Amino acid sequence: MNQIRPDDRTLEELFQKTLAAMDLPADKMKMLREFPSDKKWDIIRDRDQVTAKHPPQYYIDGLKTYIRGANLVPKALTLKKKQPVEPSTQLLSSLEISLRTNNIGWVHEFLNTNNKGLDVLLDYLKTSLEVMREIDSANDNDFILNGHNHLLSNSMLNNGNHNYTDENSTTKRSTLGRSDARRLHRKIKKYQIGEATDDVRLCIMCLRAIMNNQNGFNLVIQHPSALNYITLSLQHKNYRCKALILELLAAVCLVELGHDVILAAFDNFRIVCHERHRFEILMKSFTQPLDFNVDYMIACMQFINIIVHSVQDMNYRVYLQEEFKLLGLDECLKKYLEIHSECDLFILQIHAFLDNYFDVGQLLEDSETKEQAITKVSELEEQLSIANERIHDLENGNCSKMAELQKALTSAEEQIENVKKERDDMSHTLNTLRRNQHDRGSPNSSTSSISSAPPGAPTSTSNTASNIPPAPPMPPPNFIPPPPPPGPPPPMFGIPPPPPGMLEPLPGSMTIKKKIQTKYKLPNLNWTSLKPGQVRGTVFSELDDEKYFKLIDFETFEELFKTGSGLPINQANVSPHSRQKFIKIPESLTLLDPQRQRNLGIARRKLDLNVNTIGRALNNLDLKILTTDTIDILQHFIPTETEIKAFTSYLSDGKSITNLSDEDRFLYGLSKIERLSQKLNVISFMANFNDINQNLIPQLKAVITASLSLKNNSKFKKLLEIVLAFGNYMNSSKRGPVYGFKLSSLEILTDTRTHDKRLTLLHFIVQTIEERFPDIGRFDTDLQAVEKAAQVSLENIQTDVQDLTRGLDNAKKELVIRQTMKNVETRPLEEFLNIAQDKIDRLVKDAKSAQDSFNQCVEYFGEPPRTQTPSNFFSTFVKFQRAYQQAHHENEERKRLAREAAATLERPNKRQINKRSQEELLNELKGRKEAIKDQKLIKREALTDGTIETLLDDLKKTPYLRADAARRNRRKTQELMKQISRDVLGSVTNGTNNNNNISTEVHF
Repeated sequence: MNQIRPDDRTLEELFQKTLAAMDLPADKMKMLREFPSDKKWDIIRDRDQVTAKHPPQYYIDGLKTYIRGANLVPKALTLKKKQPVEPSTQLLSSLEISLRTNNIGWVHEFLNTNNKGLDVLLDYLKTSLEVMREIDSANDNDFILNGHNHLLSNSMLNNGNHNYTDENSTTKRSTLGRSDARRLHRKIKKYQIGEATDDVRLCIMCLRAIMNNQNGFNLVIQHPSALNYITLSLQHKNYRCKALILELLAAVCLVELGHDVILAAFDNFRIVCHERHRFEILMKSFTQPLDFNVDYMIACMQFINIIVHSVQDMNYRVYLQEEFKLLGLDECLKKYLEIHSECDLFILQIHAFLDNYFDVGQLLEDSETKEQAITKVSELEEQLSIANERIHDLENGNCSKMAELQKALTSAEEQIENVKKERDDMSHTLNTLRRNQHDRGSPNSSTSSISSAPPGAPTSTSNTASNIPPAPPMPPPNFIPPPPPPGPPPPMFGIPPPPPGMLEPLPGSMTIKKKIQTKYKLPNLNWTSLKPGQVRGTVFSELDDEKYFKLIDFETFEELFKTGSGLPINQANVSPHSRQKFIKIPESLTLLDPQRQRNLGIARRKLDLNVNTIGRALNNLDLKILTTDTIDILQHFIPTETEIKAFTSYLSDGKSITNLSDEDRFLYGLSKIERLSQKLNVISFMANFNDINQNLIPQLKAVITASLSLKNNSKFKKLLEIVLAFGNYMNSSKRGPVYGFKLSSLEILTDTRTHDKRLTLLHFIVQTIEERFPDIGRFDTDLQAVEKAAQVSLENIQTDVQDLTRGLDNAKKELVIRQTMKNVETRPLEEFLNIAQDKIDRLVKDAKSAQDSFNQCVEYFGEPPRTQTPSNFFSTFVKFQRAYQQAHHENEERKRLAREAAATLERPNKRQINKRSQEELLNELKGRKEAIKDQKLIKREALTDGTIETLLDDLKKTPYLRADAARRNRRKTQELMKQISRDVLGSVTNGTNNNNNISTEVHF
């Protein structure tokens, strides 16, 4: 072809024809059209250089000639036929290269219905297998050939009918004597038929190239005997050829419906080769090899793994596993793992098979364990149900008891009201009698007896006048009468004395208001009430609201304003099962802020501890009861001065603490614990001390280590010298040389770029160091602690150390207080203080050392210590270290690309596109697809040109692993992959280069 590039119009026409011949997907064609004109011209020339050397008919006619020549037909029939011009081995090699490298149209022409190239190739493969077997048999003096033991007779091989006809191809021969063998050798030599073993191998390679084409693969799969011939080729004695066959069969298994076809081919193999069991000959060559060939063993292990584990049906997988197990696979794998451990790829394939292995025994054991677990869960659920029923019964019983107690309480309250009323009447009568006595002025009045008797009791003034003392003088008008003496003695009227304090009337002789029992729960009116003492002298002292209770329709009011579930509070007459939910809960008073009361209620539920338990634990410093979380909660609810005053004021009015809510009583109980805040601080210090200490020590060590390593790192000093040299070299002509620079200047090394913007100053410095000062490039090996130190705050550490010191002082004060008290345990606190004192001393010393080391390091690098923190100072080094490593990797990648470009230029007529996407595209044009990541079965409709080749390459790099593998040894597999990946890639690359060289030799 003319090497001069045509005009753009002609170039575009030629490029469109080239694209049509490539048969690429639409997206790839679109990308190719965007290439510049020079790249398009390169592609056109590359494609023209691989123009077919011969048409498909040339190879088909040659194969037919070899088929006729290999058959033992009469001489008259063969002399009229044209003899081939080149040996069969050379023709097959040329055919394989043409199928692999020619354009897609040439392959389609070879396979079309007129040429039937696949049928001709398969017929020659069958003939070569027969010739190979007959020659081997003829050379064996002890072998007797007859119609029964002719292993590859036409009746066995030709399970399907070919669609092309040849007048001599149907000639049958059932036996072959010694004279026939000699005549066969003469005819093979006359017709230039090469070694049958070589021809079989080349036929397999041709079939592999055909299957790499979408249309060709479908023709091979649909052919009735194509895979039968490929499978029967495993009788080949050459291990390389057998490995090639097994790799191809394994790839077919990973295509939809391919697994069934391969198994059918091995069923045919068993019949033809008279095997007792399927895969018997294959397993014999694997378990008892005459020569241990690594490539064959790897291919065989890979095929076994895929043929067994690529099926989705679990039962079928187990069946195939057992089939190979009966042929001795398990024992063989154990032996190979021990004696061939140095063969990494082979061991990797074995591990892949074991990872995919479907262990039925383990599954059965897991199933039994699951059944036992289910049974145990059922038993526990039953026990839980019984426990819930018991709890339900106890709740019902408790509710009934609560109802009875509530009823008894109501009755007791009524009795108290009656006693108070009687007391008020007696007090009123006594006051009346005293006033009457005073008005009469009679010193003989019998108030003494009256004062000791209730109204209505019989009295005798004459008999008791002498025993009555004179009346006291009248009090002044504004005098408040003193409280009456204690109540009458119990024997007077048989009535038990009222509780203490109940006989004391409210100020101003105010009566106690009765508590109203409502039918429904009503909302609260959030008013601010007056205390009884505050009511005196106000308008409220003149009001009586109780008289309106019978005048107002409170039933309608309750119906309208009821809250909650709307059910009556009093459920004394309902059934025990429903009574538990609707027992009247007396309203409780609270002196706390509503939000604090709610938070305290939540905290109490989390604590699940009463005040007494908390008090004992605080006194004993018991960290088992008071955990860190418990102490933290309690520290948030230490009673304040306002709350303590509220409790004191409430109790000073003669009210009982039991009338307050649970939260109030809990907080009141905490307020009664002596030195609550100090004890909580001490026990909190004890609980958190070890965690804080263990957290601070690594941070201090990181700062000390990073500071010393930076200051003493001679390699980094030399690196700074090199940076200083570059900077002075660049600036001295304008700004003059300098003696040093701020560390922040290291970050701007990436901002200075070359004129083409491809390299930065840091790239060049890194390259200079690697070429001239390689030891300096490893400066970061001694700076491993710098990254950790960059996350440390010395200010926070100093604060934590001071807090620990204060906590230790508080603990010592607590110990002094406890030592002055009797019956108080001090040993736990003493032991803790002895340990904590030593640790805090070391911590203080380390903190000072870290601060001093850091200051010295900062000053050493010319920075002011007062404005620097470890996070800012060390982060500068971390950023520079990462930028240095990134520049190093980019330089290495640039060198690698340069080496590849140089290697490409050394090969004639081969060019490589710089951009990654274009490089991948040209590789695809050469038949190298991206590796298949998902190892699921490939849909038939998803097959494209090159899929089989890509699948074969992918299986060489990565063993077949199922997503649902029962046992995985991922870590070990990955380590093996890392060790051999370079060797595998290198071998694949060498193989590709060899193929390219073969292609060049034949066609150019």
